[in-house]
Amino acid sequence: MSRIALSLLTLTLLPGAWAAEDPWGDDWGDDWSEETVSPWQPVSGFIEGAAGARLQSDGAGLPRQTLGEARARVETGYRSEQLSGDLRADLRYDDVVEGWELDVRELSVSFALGNHVDMKVGRQVLTWGTGDFLFLNDLFPKDWQAFFTGLDDEYLKAPVNAVKASYFSQYANLDLAWIPRFESDNYLNGERLSFYNPVVGAPVAPGFEADEPSDDSLAARLFGQRGSVEWALYGYWGYTGTPEAMDSQGQPSFSRLNAYGASMMLPLGPGLFNLEGVYQDIQPQQGGTPGQPADKMMLLAGYQMELVTNLTLGLQYQLEHLLDYSAYRAAQPLPEYAMEQNRHLMTVRLDYRAMQEKLTLSLFSFYSPSDQDYYLRPQASYRMDDNWSFAAGFNLLGGQEDHTFFGRLSDNTNGWVRVRYSY
Repeated sequence: MSRIALSLLTLTLLPGAWAAEDPWGDDWGDDWSEETVSPWQPVSGFIEGAAGARLQSDGAGLPRQTLGEARARVETGYRSEQLSGDLRADLRYDDVVEGWELDVRELSVSFALGNHVDMKVGRQVLTWGTGDFLFLNDLFPKDWQAFFTGLDDEYLKAPVNAVKASYFSQYANLDLAWIPRFESDNYLNGERLSFYNPVVGAPVAPGFEADEPSDDSLAARLFGQRGSVEWALYGYWGYTGTPEAMDSQGQPSFSRLNAYGASMMLPLGPGLFNLEGVYQDIQPQQGGTPGQPADKMMLLAGYQMELVTNLTLGLQYQLEHLLDYSAYRAAQPLPEYAMEQNRHLMTVRLDYRAMQEKLTLSLFSFYSPSDQDYYLRPQASYRMDDNWSFAAGFNLLGGQEDHTFFGRLSDNTNGWVRVRYSY
């Protein structure tokens, strides 16, 4: 969101008769026996090829190809007592849009201010919260195009330019993340994935890119542990990650968002239980333009455990409750297609590891009983050795209605495969 390395130099004085005869042998031995370690970290990374295609034709006329890229990752770092730095960057060619891109996922420096404050400045991936693919208080940028096309799960969390300060004490800890200029999600805009538009009555691929606000954003987390319970309080002052509203010219736009939430996680029975909630206050657009999102309250409960050896289960339930629902419906161009006041969403994760954990079989499923739509993510990965690994899977989307959250993406159902060489 690459590490330049210098070699490790180790100088030692070999013991022997010459050293015994040398009157300065002990002094020289003390100096030369100390290992000199370079502060530069080794260079590592990978080269990866990925391909994916729709399993059906697209109603908006997009090609079957949803993923086609060659990617080279370079990582390195610097470590000293006063300062550390990290570089992680991808150079990739994207065959879907036929272009090259340099994706700097990390370019940051970290240092301490006194005994209780750590600073991290630069491009970095920020994340917190307790959800598994569900984000209530984690309002940092996400890459939804990567998520729905089969890239590694790492790429769902998008990098951002930020200044992060962390304060540590015996009672609680505080994280503050300041983003000097707001950065949005890599949202679905019709570039490679279409979506159903109820106004048109058909799938569309508009290829738009909304103007991002030039303002800054701020996120805070106060967290700690009491006994076996991990707790956290959250705050966010910025904008919605996707352009859900429309401006006075009818173009997609971002709404100002303030969010306040809390979470807890604790051992329960044979597994781990988490609970998280948030109130999202969306400031109205000037003039009350159509499509204005509603304020909402969200609640998430989850549980994960190992069913049998090498087989883990994760369950989640999320409630999304819209406030002032009558005003929200009145602001929609087509109220009959407006989101229900209460949206229920359940997820199930099953992960199985075999062959000394070289083979991983995974299924992550989303299902909304209120919308009656679904999203299934079955996949398999195999690590042949320290260098070569392979992965393949599907993104299966659908629902009873075309306009619901996952139902509107049904024409993007796809399969994908990735081959990676790590060095």
